[in-house]
Amino acid sequence: MARSRAVLHLLSLTALCVGGWSAWRATQTNLTVQAERVMLMPGALPSLNPFLPVNEAERQILDLIHEPLIRIDRDGKLGAALAEGWSWHQNLSCWFDSAEQAKEAAQTITAQPLEIRASWDLESAIPVGNLLTFRFTHPGGHVADEVMAILAAKPPQKLTFIRVACTPAMRPAIQAYADYPEHRPHVKRVWFDDDGSCEIVTSLTGLQAQQQLIDWILPRHTPVPEIKPVSEVAALLEPVLDFRLKPGLRWDDGSLITAADVRATLLYVLPRPWPLPGRDLFRHVHSITQTATGVVRVVYRKRYSPTLAAWTALPILPAAWLKRHEADFGADFPPGAGEWQLTRLEPTRLWLSQRHSEVKQTLQVIAATSPVQTRVGLSTHIIDIWWPDREAQGAMTSDASWRMLPTPPHNQLMLVWQTESPLVKDIEVRQALSLALNREALSHEMPGGRARLHDSFFPPGRWFSAEPTPLIHDPNLAEQLFAKAGWLRDVSGNLKKAGQPMHLHILVPEGNDERLRLANALAFSWKKAGLHLQVDAVPTHRYRGELQAGRFDLVFLGSELSPGWDVLPLWHSSQAGQGMNVSRIADPQLDLLLDALVSEFDSSHVLRRASAVEVRLAELRPALPLFTDAADMAIQSDRFPGLRPNEIQRGVTLRQLMSGALPKVSPAVNLQMISPK
Repeated sequence: MARSRAVLHLLSLTALCVGGWSAWRATQTNLTVQAERVMLMPGALPSLNPFLPVNEAERQILDLIHEPLIRIDRDGKLGAALAEGWSWHQNLSCWFDSAEQAKEAAQTITAQPLEIRASWDLESAIPVGNLLTFRFTHPGGHVADEVMAILAAKPPQKLTFIRVACTPAMRPAIQAYADYPEHRPHVKRVWFDDDGSCEIVTSLTGLQAQQQLIDWILPRHTPVPEIKPVSEVAALLEPVLDFRLKPGLRWDDGSLITAADVRATLLYVLPRPWPLPGRDLFRHVHSITQTATGVVRVVYRKRYSPTLAAWTALPILPAAWLKRHEADFGADFPPGAGEWQLTRLEPTRLWLSQRHSEVKQTLQVIAATSPVQTRVGLSTHIIDIWWPDREAQGAMTSDASWRMLPTPPHNQLMLVWQTESPLVKDIEVRQALSLALNREALSHEMPGGRARLHDSFFPPGRWFSAEPTPLIHDPNLAEQLFAKAGWLRDVSGNLKKAGQPMHLHILVPEGNDERLRLANALAFSWKKAGLHLQVDAVPTHRYRGELQAGRFDLVFLGSELSPGWDVLPLWHSSQAGQGMNVSRIADPQLDLLLDALVSEFDSSHVLRRASAVEVRLAELRPALPLFTDAADMAIQSDRFPGLRPNEIQRGVTLRQLMSGALPKVSPAVNLQMISPK
């Protein structure tokens, strides 16, 4: 009744103030629909492109409508979504000069003692023509080496990896080369990267393949790109990921969800410049097929375990719908397979309904088209969920009925040291600089004046992200560490070593006002510690080159939080000076830990390996993790009684919020006393 009176009061007010809101509610026949929640959307209604959300509110709505194959569950672990389970395998493919040789090789391996085959986890050895494919239960490079050693007496054909530095425009010509009847027997694999370059696996020698490609490309495209043999192997080692789809899953038109939908979704998204989380992880996909009813098989180019987590960030769409919208989504909303579906749409509002639930929940999303509407809606407490800006949050502090909840972050900012720089090459100096920095004060210079402190090199709230030791602001301890490294204050309070002042340089891209403001705040904070920080604004076209050349002492490095656990490109010595390792850290122990992490296919062991990497990075200090982005939603606390306390720490999603929207009803129990007999 109280809610009905509030609605009626709202209608009378808005009819005078803004007119439109009275129609918003008057069209409903029942003003107190059971299990309905109302969300106030900042700005206009979203376009509902599942791969291009414009803000956090739209991202959360899309998460209700669409479903990936697997997802991160409420405990931060890998959980079921469209797929009810998954498993890793490994294929070892080798080609022989004849079908008879392939059969003989298969017999040689299957004739090995049972204990040897069991140690390999060998499932099958299947010859098809001159191709022999071994299937193993678990990925592992050492198994392949042992199998190939047994076949050394009658080895398979040598395979050459050829790298072609072509452009996307050349892809049809390269594909035609691979499909040409005279080339098809030699070409075993063709892989294309986002930049258009490709890798070809052929049974020809490197010189033969180079000449054949040049002869093919020259009449069709000039200039001929660089063609370079990369490596030579005896067999292809390809991890295989099998997803078991939940039985009976269907799209709105009644058609079954299949591997064709998964493949079509990935092929649709990858060529487009949309900010797909984990995009780089999908580069390793070779093929997607359906091997049996409800089994989606993904074959990868290389052994790389973090690709599993990438599937948590890819909402699957129907292949038939994508084919009808090859150019773009336009104004049409793609159907989803999530727990919620779009049931009604108007110019300034939309309705979502839960597909399968004993109590039919609905979520009404309203576009805030004017400040007056927002004030009236909030003052009457008809709104259950709201996405306020920073100014609005300040005005809410006096209203105890509203509760601010953090949402999961998507980006991270770190302060990266150039570890070969004479000024910061000592670990004690990098540690002292970290302790001398007031990160809490620095966070106010972030966009919107808001950020969350984050002390880890891995994303928060994931099963593989251990809780790191929080870094404190301790100027006294910082001064002690400076002194230990030989940096002492002079009579003016400036740090000097052997008469030379500590004068650091930080690079920022020219025209990036946010980074410039942050760098100036950093300089102000460190000035109290007795050092000078010079901010060098570099033209955008030179910025990357300056980073690669290492002409800086420190730099801000912002990155998207990947759904996976691969931090190898940032810290592995092989990436120093040419890849993403701009810190130039080079540590053999860290390299081994990073290699082991991306080679760990058992998700239950990933935490242990990631924790070891975290500990080593904390010891070496190539960077100082600063912040993650911050976006909050406001809720009426009493209307969401099922929210778990641990979810608030890692960030709350609309999906979790709506699953906790209904009060837990205790079952009726009829107790009777039974007299003893």
